[in-house]
Amino acid sequence: MALIYPVQADAPEPDDDAEPVFTELAADLSDQWLVEVDVSEDGDDGCFGPLTARAAWDLAVAVDARRPEWMVSVVPLYLPGTVEEIVELFDEE
Repeated sequence: MALIYPVQADAPEPDDDAEPVFTELAADLSDQWLVEVDVSEDGDDGCFGPLTARAAWDLAVAVDARRPEWMVSVVPLYLPGTVEEIVELFDEE
């Protein structure tokens, strides 16, 4: 599986069968999300959105299920704040 999605560094490890909490993704990072699909090293790629956190996740999982060899990323479209605030969200210090 080549599915990439953001996780805050201090977030507890979820159970293996736990569903993502989409309201937390929207509240913590962004209301709008993109799904980036990288098909090959030759630059064949696409970006789809803006989508809600749930719609982006569903699209990414569906694409990954059909083409697991592709790199699929779910990324926030907009993150308000300063550079320091952004780094602090993901800093593991």
